[in-house]
Amino acid sequence: MEKIANKEIPNEPGIYIFKDNYAEPLYVGKAKNLRKRVPSYFAKQTSWKIKRLISEANEVSFVVAKNEADALLAEYSFIQEYKPKYNVQFKDDKSYPYVTLTNEEWPRAYISRKINSKNNNFGPFPFVGSAKRSLDHLINIFPVRTCTNTVFNRHQKLNKPCLLFDIEKCSGPCIEAIEKVEYTKLTKKLKDFYTGKSDKYINEKKIDMKNYSQKQEYEKANQAKNLINHLENARTTQTLLVDNKKSVDVLGVDIDNLDVVISCLLIRNGRIIGEVKKTLEPIDTSDYNEYLPQVILSVFSENEPSEEILVSHNFPYSEVIEKELSKKWSKKIKVKTPQRGWKKDLLDTAIMDAIEIRRVVNFRRRTDLEFRSQSLEQLKNNLSLKNIPYRIEAYDISNLGDKYRVGSMVVMEDGICKPSMYRKFHIKSFEGQDDFRSMEEVLFRRLKRLNKNNENDKSFKKTPDLILVDGGKGQLSSVKGVIDHFELDIDLVAIAKKEEELFLPNRKEPYLLNKDSEALFLLQNIRDEAHRFALQENRRLRAKELST
Repeated sequence: MEKIANKEIPNEPGIYIFKDNYAEPLYVGKAKNLRKRVPSYFAKQTSWKIKRLISEANEVSFVVAKNEADALLAEYSFIQEYKPKYNVQFKDDKSYPYVTLTNEEWPRAYISRKINSKNNNFGPFPFVGSAKRSLDHLINIFPVRTCTNTVFNRHQKLNKPCLLFDIEKCSGPCIEAIEKVEYTKLTKKLKDFYTGKSDKYINEKKIDMKNYSQKQEYEKANQAKNLINHLENARTTQTLLVDNKKSVDVLGVDIDNLDVVISCLLIRNGRIIGEVKKTLEPIDTSDYNEYLPQVILSVFSENEPSEEILVSHNFPYSEVIEKELSKKWSKKIKVKTPQRGWKKDLLDTAIMDAIEIRRVVNFRRRTDLEFRSQSLEQLKNNLSLKNIPYRIEAYDISNLGDKYRVGSMVVMEDGICKPSMYRKFHIKSFEGQDDFRSMEEVLFRRLKRLNKNNENDKSFKKTPDLILVDGGKGQLSSVKGVIDHFELDIDLVAIAKKEEELFLPNRKEPYLLNKDSEALFLLQNIRDEAHRFALQENRRLRAKELST
């Protein structure tokens, strides 16, 4: 993208939006003065990320705001809506299990490793067993349903409850054995317990046990004791951290030259009831004033904050963040950076945890944007491609004889596979088995859609930098003919499994990359993914025929 003239840039606060050739946002930023901020992206001395952003951008647009605070909120809203790839892209560690309470007419409690912001998620727990035991203990006291919607609907139609109702581990909402008002109270108590109010219910049961004992109602006293044991066992995974029973949220930040790691500890009544771990890749890691407000808004858009948030770094806009979160959660919230005392000790703990996450992140450097970029540049240089292959499309054919003929299209952008961009094709133009003709049909149908002016499919309307096909010279020739037919200037390579030989147009001999080459690893990765995706659809078709 060419540098934009200063006079074309508003001399006001607001946000700026870099867009690609398809008018899709690449990056959104805010500025106190747009005319002073935007030209800095076109300076000679900029980071490799900014250089790459400018090389991909086709235009920049602006939204003027009344002040910098409004610009911050506009930036956050825009990022949440469009998720531009160069903005703060959060990578949550979702491998830990959570107790989830759904947000529906009759909420369901279950164990999940995937966080859905529409639901209430409690955790994380160290392993699945601890999450299951915790929930199992609690449904003895708060018997919310744990069945799937399929099971729930079946028993609702039968008007007959399942075994869990008989053993008093479900209140029977499927047969309306409990009124909605009472069921809502049960779910609220479950939420309260997992959000740090467990002492309240334990103390209530202790009072009950004492009263029953004084009245010599020993059977009821024993039942109360059992419930206390369930409550105590349910919270054993919550770590005792501070003795003063305070409720705070502690956000530790570890900044590296490549990315940023966030560890946020959610503490209620002196116990850690949850944690949020994130890594992100901002344009400039050192400029935390730009992305830290976005981090805090993101963390506490899904997790209800306490009245006090401790942050390891001072930053502007803290008052804006306080006002926005207070408005969202209907309570007064303060953001602070303490310098001494037990609060500073908590921040040190969160920072140490972030440093440990950093150690693990370094082991996963294959996923780092800079590392992936170097691999793509290596691929361009080794194969003498016209451009760095930021978008690679890989194709494979799967069939069983002359039946279940399927073609797959798998997409890799910036070295990462993008499942939402995957597409599948059923072979239609001929009968019988012919992998070359099948590949030709798939590529013809795909590339034909590049010429459609009104193409709505987000994946089909993008032009690949490189097409990879599974096979040898035959597959290469079939695809090359299709590319030439549409007069497209797209790089092409075929990869043969046996020796991992690479076949290129206008080159007689196959090309071999070093076995330890990251470029080869990248091609193998997307080739294997195309094979898996095609085989998955092939199996689906076979299973469908068997079931009919």
